[in-house]
Amino acid sequence: MAKICPKCGNQLKEKSSFCGKCGTVWKEKSGGAKKKTIPKKPAEFIKAYKKLLIGAGTLLLTVVLLLVIINPANSPTAVFNRYLDCLHNRNAEQFRAISYDANFSSTTTADDAVGNYKARFTNADPSYKSNGRIDLLKDTSIRIIKSETPKQSEIATRRSALAENYRNTARITDIRKITFEVKNGETSSTGTAELICVTGKWYIADVLGI
Repeated sequence: MAKICPKCGNQLKEKSSFCGKCGTVWKEKSGGAKKKTIPKKPAEFIKAYKKLLIGAGTLLLTVVLLLVIINPANSPTAVFNRYLDCLHNRNAEQFRAISYDANFSSTTTADDAVGNYKARFTNADPSYKSNGRIDLLKDTSIRIIKSETPKQSEIATRRSALAENYRNTARITDIRKITFEVKNGETSSTGTAELICVTGKWYIADVLGI
């Protein structure tokens, strides 16, 4: 027996649960069909599908956060390598983007941080110059030895120490210490870098040994 839409009179297939013409949906009940119309007003629609919308929003936020956190370009190692690229290529804009000091310092401006970075090239030994530009890592190779995550208690202590001179330290979610080898010819030494993660994004905080 064919169904008839109780709202617009459109003839439907026997197993249809909604009207393709007006959008009315219903549940079968003994004694006839009980129609259930999708709310047209935004406020009514939100109220009727609140749980579904919250679930979809939560899923979307989770996916976005996962993409940010697991993004290879946003890993501590990748950001450290970008810092090395800055020393090779004098890329001030890239340095600004990954510098913790340039983004969160409450005592110096971002321009000050970039200015200090540029000063390293200005004051560099002439031996670093080749093809008309300064390369602070000329003839130098750097190899990461290990990457360590401090204990939560150590992260809390470091967060507290940073609070005096930096903004948004409460948003620090992780800290990483990278130990690396610096090799120039037959000479080699080790250095360390501290990277700080603020709500999912990694920044270079301090580098010793380069």
